[in-house]
Amino acid sequence: MFLPFRRLCSKVSAVLLALVAACLIFTAAPQSPTAGGLDSIRGEELQQKLTYIASEKLKGRGNGTMELKMAAEYIAGVFEKNRIRPAAGSGRYYQFFDMYTSRLGPDNDVRIHVSNRSELRLTVRTDFIPEYWSASGKITGSMMFADRGSSAPDLKGKIAVVVEGRGLADDPEFPENAAIGRSVEAAGALGLIVVPDQMDRRQGRITVLAENFRDDLPTRLTPMGTVDSPDYPKIPVVLVSSDAGQQLLADLKNSQTNAEATITIDVLRKTFTTQNVCGVVEGADPATRSEVMIIGAHYDHDGEAYGQIWYGADDDGSGTAALLEMAEAFGNGAHKPARSILLCAWVGEEKGLLGSRYYASHPIFPLDHTVAMFQMDMIGRNEEHAADEPEGISEERASENTNTLNVLGSAFSPDLKSIISRLNNQTNLTVRFRYDFGAQDLLRRSDQWSFLSKGVPAVFFFTGLHPDYHTPRDTALKINYPKLEKISKLVYLSAFEIANNATRPRFSKPVSTAQKAY
Repeated sequence: MFLPFRRLCSKVSAVLLALVAACLIFTAAPQSPTAGGLDSIRGEELQQKLTYIASEKLKGRGNGTMELKMAAEYIAGVFEKNRIRPAAGSGRYYQFFDMYTSRLGPDNDVRIHVSNRSELRLTVRTDFIPEYWSASGKITGSMMFADRGSSAPDLKGKIAVVVEGRGLADDPEFPENAAIGRSVEAAGALGLIVVPDQMDRRQGRITVLAENFRDDLPTRLTPMGTVDSPDYPKIPVVLVSSDAGQQLLADLKNSQTNAEATITIDVLRKTFTTQNVCGVVEGADPATRSEVMIIGAHYDHDGEAYGQIWYGADDDGSGTAALLEMAEAFGNGAHKPARSILLCAWVGEEKGLLGSRYYASHPIFPLDHTVAMFQMDMIGRNEEHAADEPEGISEERASENTNTLNVLGSAFSPDLKSIISRLNNQTNLTVRFRYDFGAQDLLRRSDQWSFLSKGVPAVFFFTGLHPDYHTPRDTALKINYPKLEKISKLVYLSAFEIANNATRPRFSKPVSTAQKAY
């Protein structure tokens, strides 16, 4: 019904007053502390950053290359633009450390002395090869078989002989023989001879391993280590051929023989300086700002080889782009959490988690002040792979995973699982807490393991393997940017809450790491 003019004016005035009152109430209402940061995370910005990181200009960001330094400068520039403070000391974003490649020097020699038999001299590259991370030097001593199934022998002043591949280490991204070397070194051994398992009858294996010392290998195939790392033993370590090893074991098991070895190792190091890129958002609470929540991603990849570029868009351009969006969300937001946030772009992940391992042994914030760590690695694609029945893994189709996210490591911290699950109500991803055990050791294959192994609660955000993994086909055009935006927002929300909570998330080692969690 049509209203008379006077009544219409009265009604309009009432409506206007109600609107003004509503606006005043809305303006006065406290804004969510994460609203501004959350809104700053956008798919188009992620695409822009990732397209540069995985560009032809950066040539796959191989370790030790100029292009990797360019990527580091880009990351530091984004941190600075967003008012993220340098975290590495002396006003720097870079946590510098030295990595190396190895070459064989001219003085590598192994001689076996057994009573009642002439000296046996092994030939380098054919009968034995030093590990690329082995210490150099000359040692002489009696040999002792160290069976890891029995109690630790007294190896003081002796050369340990160990059969390879019996699972001493639980870290697939670090050489098992280095873990064995640390163990026998701690027991007093002068050096270590590693014998292949008798079931391993691969011919020419030593010759193949000698290829690690070539100086013309592309970056993606070149083994690398870290200078000043406590993870490597400081004694000579050699691997012998299957034939030489079986003869050696037979001699050692014969109680009538006295076996001694003289080992000369000459491994030449070619070192280069590299860097983690670290920036900090200082916490708002003076009482807790010395505690830190770490968000990380690795910015290195495989580089260039044989005229092709391994672009590494998903691995880990996706995580690196998300890390840069975190810089904007935390740096320019009006609200800061109580604790500090440390943003770290790791280097050397593709060579064995070297950057995060270095950080864990040379932390910017003490590890006991580190409340949790989030790793974002391969968060931009749709999981796609065949079934792996022995690992308990089902077939995955890309078309069914356009909104899915795996979170690994929650078995070590149910608190993190609870927080991420609850905050996912705002992002509506299909989150699957799985792959904690078995499953091709995925949990141990990215930088969160450097922290989990030291008792820091940590999880790995991961959208899964796909056919382009570690191929030149892993390009920026194949990224699912809407999903990447949602994952970045979930990481931001969860990290903010953890950094703002009065209580720290707990670390709890699972009762049985043999259980399946998928």
